[in-house]
Amino acid sequence: MRILVTGASGFVGTALCRELVARGHTVRAALRRFVPPSAVPPQLHHIIVPDIAGEFDRHALVDGVDAIVHLAAIAHRSNVGDRELRRVNCDAAIRLAAAAAGAVRRFVFLSSVKVHGEDSGSGTYTEDDALDPQDSYGRSKLEAERALTETAAQCGIELVIVRPPLVYGPEVKANFLRLLDWIDSGLPLPLASVRNRRSLIYVGNLVDSIARFVEHPAARGPFLVSDDEVVSTPELVSRIARALGKPAKLLPAPPALLRVAGMIAGRRDEIRRLTGNLAIDSLRARRLLDWRPPYTLDAGLAQTARWFRSARA
Repeated sequence: MRILVTGASGFVGTALCRELVARGHTVRAALRRFVPPSAVPPQLHHIIVPDIAGEFDRHALVDGVDAIVHLAAIAHRSNVGDRELRRVNCDAAIRLAAAAAGAVRRFVFLSSVKVHGEDSGSGTYTEDDALDPQDSYGRSKLEAERALTETAAQCGIELVIVRPPLVYGPEVKANFLRLLDWIDSGLPLPLASVRNRRSLIYVGNLVDSIARFVEHPAARGPFLVSDDEVVSTPELVSRIARALGKPAKLLPAPPALLRVAGMIAGRRDEIRRLTGNLAIDSLRARRLLDWRPPYTLDAGLAQTARWFRSARA
């Protein structure tokens, strides 16, 4: 199959391109800028697209491909305004899907569990649960989902929407990398009293699921995907520490006090993620597509720890 991958030089995109090439697909990689040949598989056909939401001939980008996996987005930049988030995360996706009309059979869009909200309470999210994003990023992804659904229906494109939770693995950035740094430093974390439930997904599991969504004839609509296990934050810290060969230093502190401290320190969102619940159910992908995550949580953390050690060395 001939597949276009946007955001191909990113954290998920690099791993996905390797996975698709390993499965025998022909991959056209849309890159924002030139990257060293060692960073991406040599079998890729590279196209430089400096601004995925800018003005350029998208028909040339999609011509001759059977499927599109649209990963390009803004995710972890807090200094980006709502207008720029909408332009890149929503408008770019809509314009790409419109260019694909009549030429491309399937469009796989990487969304986020954030379209459901920030905290699942004591329950577990499914694809049928209400959509109530709590931040600009989640709202931009939901707007893109809705517009793509309408465009796909009009153009006869098979649309697949992927909603992962926090993604970790080699080359991870942002909050998970900060957590690795903190645990590796040996400094204690005041999280021993947290009793929450969080879903995560190892990047190897995510790209395996995306490849299945590209290939499987029954793949349509939204899918929540995650690792098999749901863990509390203290348990996650303990297992990361074990993967790093470090002791887990956890101190008790009331979660309510942590949330107040987070607001005072300007870290409200980070504390909410560390103390809140966000568990998801991947049952739809398992039943409909017979998908199972190939890596366990511990295997994913071990791979991440090996990369972290190598990068720090």
